[in-house]
Amino acid sequence: MPMPLLALFFLSGFAALVYQVLWQRQLGLIFGNGAHAAATTLAIFFAGLAIGSWLWGERAARSARPLAGYARLELGLALTALVFFALLPLQRAAYGPLFAVLGEWPGAFAVARALLAATLLLPPALCLGGTLPMLAQHLIRDPRALGRIATRLYAVNTLGGAAGALAAGFWLPGLLGVRAAYLLAVALNAAIGILALLLDRTTPAPRAAVPTPADAPSAPRAAAAAGLLPGRQLHALAALSGFVTLGLEVLWTRMFAQVLHNSVYSFTVILVTFLLALALGAGLARAVCRRLTHPDAALVPLLLAAGGAAALSPFVFAAATDGLAYLAPEARWYAYLGAVFGLAAVVMLVPGLLAGAVLPTLWHLAADRGGGPGRIVGRLAAVNTAGAIAGALICGFVLLDGIGLWASVKALALLQLAAAAWLAATRPPRPAWTLAAALGAMLAFATVLDPTRLPLVRVAAGEAVLERWESAYGVTAVVQRGQTRRIKMDNYYALGGTGALVYEQTQADLPLVLHSAPRSAFFLGLGSGITAGAALQHPLERIAVAELVPEVVEAARRHFGPYINGLFEDARARVVVADGRSYLFGDPARYDVVVGDLFIPWQAGAGALYTREQFATARARLTGDGLFAQWLPLYQLSRAEFRVIARTMLEVFPQVTLWRGDFLSARPIVALIGHNQATPLQPERVLENFRRRQGGETAPRDNVLALTGLFYAGNLGANRDLFADAVINTDDRPVIEYASPITQREQRAGAARWFTGEALQAFYDELATRLPPARDPYLALLSERERGYVDAGRARFASKVAREHGRVEEADRHADAFGALVPFDVLMMFDEQGR
Repeated sequence: MPMPLLALFFLSGFAALVYQVLWQRQLGLIFGNGAHAAATTLAIFFAGLAIGSWLWGERAARSARPLAGYARLELGLALTALVFFALLPLQRAAYGPLFAVLGEWPGAFAVARALLAATLLLPPALCLGGTLPMLAQHLIRDPRALGRIATRLYAVNTLGGAAGALAAGFWLPGLLGVRAAYLLAVALNAAIGILALLLDRTTPAPRAAVPTPADAPSAPRAAAAAGLLPGRQLHALAALSGFVTLGLEVLWTRMFAQVLHNSVYSFTVILVTFLLALALGAGLARAVCRRLTHPDAALVPLLLAAGGAAALSPFVFAAATDGLAYLAPEARWYAYLGAVFGLAAVVMLVPGLLAGAVLPTLWHLAADRGGGPGRIVGRLAAVNTAGAIAGALICGFVLLDGIGLWASVKALALLQLAAAAWLAATRPPRPAWTLAAALGAMLAFATVLDPTRLPLVRVAAGEAVLERWESAYGVTAVVQRGQTRRIKMDNYYALGGTGALVYEQTQADLPLVLHSAPRSAFFLGLGSGITAGAALQHPLERIAVAELVPEVVEAARRHFGPYINGLFEDARARVVVADGRSYLFGDPARYDVVVGDLFIPWQAGAGALYTREQFATARARLTGDGLFAQWLPLYQLSRAEFRVIARTMLEVFPQVTLWRGDFLSARPIVALIGHNQATPLQPERVLENFRRRQGGETAPRDNVLALTGLFYAGNLGANRDLFADAVINTDDRPVIEYASPITQREQRAGAARWFTGEALQAFYDELATRLPPARDPYLALLSERERGYVDAGRARFASKVAREHGRVEEADRHADAFGALVPFDVLMMFDEQGR
């Protein structure tokens, strides 16, 4: 087989996975990162591949120069990929009007989004699907070589895909930006097409060694006479292989999410390992079939081994993770990546390569059937891809919801074993042991070796699971410890709870008190519902909440009723299950206050909530004097990452102020509040809003302004030069998404620091030194005493930091300064609460 063509096909696979990763990403930014939207995108892409494989396979069988046809497909892919990129802004522009018309009908809106995505994805996917059958038609001159050559092409292309997924998931967007990475793939496809055309000019036209459809009417009868599988059985097995293989990939991804930090890197490792397993499976099929006189003898043992390995994978996973323990908790970045690759290989490699060997084996079995190699390869690839679409959708949205993760893996394993038993029983002669082994394995995995007995939620001592849900989004659980309860996703992601009741309420109260006269609010993220519920204590007319995960909404509804002030019953409030970013972009309504939840910055997709485009969307949804509050967990951000987010927000808003959400030293939260207008704080409005929040009570002015001023940390808009050298986080250059997962691992290993404690105190002091409260234009309407409350807040935090580090005298000195600056009632309040 010519090495130049193999090299080109490797690069073609590389470019294809770069496209797939970036297509999924870019469409997710427009249509949302919900599981259904992502699955729709994947299904459209795979449907294009399937149609392309079938149609171009038919065309290849009639082509006089299939290499030229392959070259034109690569050039067509480059062109249609460019069109995809050029049309993205139009799709984004169409989203708002489409939402305005169909937003109230989710089903119709989902169909419309799918049609929009299809106009972008189908043309390049159709070209991509035809490359394998067209190249197979060119290279296969002897029908008996069909399996060997098709399998080798498939393995090389899949290895290229693994390399492309690795590059697109680890480096290209962060180093080059999404746009440049995408254009690199386009240029690569164009170069492949041009080089293939040049090779075609120097290659003699292939002689017709394979019968065409017109002169091969006896091929099916000859195959039957030879004892080969009928074509319909080949297609059924190809569809089954696609269904099981991609279904397992979906389930394994959900399985690994229970023990990983689930960044863009984690999911890339899983995808790369899966693709490597498929490539190795092709190599296994090629090696086995070359050694057998009748390759079909390999099929039953292969299905038996694949089903058994898949059924054992949950047990291997549970043992390798010590019962769902967080993987390598103290490892530095590269050691952690090695641990993830190691775990993925241990769990996925053997069952993945066995499942991935089925389709290449079928190509070997189809070698003597006539009709042209391009047609044979294309048809089997098409039905395999169609099965993959069904597997991904059914496993992701039917089995996970209906029977759960472990039972779903078991079901796919039993399906493979059932196929082995069916072949053993219906295609004699077979060794008697094959049928007995298949039936025995099915019985064992249905009874004794039942993975559904494995744990799925890891609980600490003293914790109890109140309720659990499984879905395409992951495992959602409500956990009780003593008198507190919380929601967690995938074992290690806390989404809020009653233990932080006051702090979660503050996330709504603070921006609503600061606004001049709030009547409406939007909350991007629900969590436990405590934050949005606190907004109902204010005299608002309208509240909207967008939450991505439907099970989180159900958890808040069922288990946090006493803490959310009737959020689900109050006529003023509307809770929608939707991607918050895309919903806010499409929603034409305007809000006085928009609140961004405490998003985990290193979780896949969360970085898009800290980009310039997202902040611009939030500002566009504000009323004239509106406020946007983006809460930040500084115990999950380095100073460098905080500076990136602050610089990005300063690019969008004319005024950005920094507010504390608490006075905790080790786990502080802050809010970056973007002001649609650069106006000073209005103390009379603050007093009025606070009293309304208290139900009309006459709270003393000094107490109210002290409780507000204590949380003020500084005017970032007046200190823009502090952030001038920070990178801007954009959709094209997703700095946070690619940097924060590395910081998270380095911090856990002690090699990096969060922006907390002494480092945060030093930053607060720097802001106060550069722009003291007396000269801060945002505080211009406060009296001297009222501006002193800002200094009191800084003293309170400094006291907490010093006490945490054992500097008792310094802590007492700052505590005395705090007490001297605030009203007595406020001092007593903080001493009682220990805030």
